[in-house]
Amino acid sequence: MRQFPSISFAVALAAFTLPFATVSCDEIRVEPSGADLVLRTDPETEGANPERLEIGRLVTSYGSGLATAAFLAFALALVAAVRSWGDGWVLLGGVAGLLALLFLKTRGGGAAAGAISIDVRAGALLSAGAGTAGALSAGIAWIRSSRPALSPFLPVLGTALLLVGYLLPADRSAVVSSAYADSLSVREPWLSVFWLLPVAVGITLLARRREIPADLSIVAVGVLAPTSIVIGHEIWRLWRDDGVQPGVAPFVFLAGVVLSAWSAWSRRAPAERPVASPEPAQVRAPAPPSGP
Repeated sequence: MRQFPSISFAVALAAFTLPFATVSCDEIRVEPSGADLVLRTDPETEGANPERLEIGRLVTSYGSGLATAAFLAFALALVAAVRSWGDGWVLLGGVAGLLALLFLKTRGGGAAAGAISIDVRAGALLSAGAGTAGALSAGIAWIRSSRPALSPFLPVLGTALLLVGYLLPADRSAVVSSAYADSLSVREPWLSVFWLLPVAVGITLLARRREIPADLSIVAVGVLAPTSIVIGHEIWRLWRDDGVQPGVAPFVFLAGVVLSAWSAWSRRAPAERPVASPEPAQVRAPAPPSGP
């Protein structure tokens, strides 16, 4: 029974080799697999395409980030299960992967739903089903094995807000909305660093939440503080310049950044100071004898 999460998440990752969806527009269609989305490989367009619409590139542009997020989350859950990091980490990876797949499914809504048809295929269904089975198994084992240690609660809440804000749509678009996870790219990983780094910092703080070292708290605040400034500027820009209303994600992500920074600073352990070694006692030479 302890190996069930490992098998489940291995199946969820293997399902990325299967077709994830069928996207059609008029007489043309593409059938991207999960691997196509993760590797940002444009699927081949089928059907008559006199206008040469690059629907395959559109699919990879708007689906690769969330698909990559789901793949990485399931991979984290698999590694946590194999390495016996704890059922809580397996559950965290499984839930994050399922959320990414859920938001990927709703990505085709809005006004584009009338022109573009999206049908979920076996790969996405199998990956979601196996991920759900693995997450449920890890959650049940986590509850039964020991009482869930969620205290202190602030790093837990901060990490949850960071993950949800990272995956949710960042703007309210009538056609296709974007998310911070859209920056994920295995081909150009340096483009993923800025928005993925705060999430990684939040997970690190969650792992060390009992006692956060002073050096880690300084690094965490140094990463999270610029991120909060950029998010605030993005919210202001969407309202003032683009005329697009920001979605829920910027506010949720900003709340997660602030809570994570506060938990890092408030729970930092004092820096260890070197203990001065006691000086050896000075031994005085005996006084020479006085005269005869």
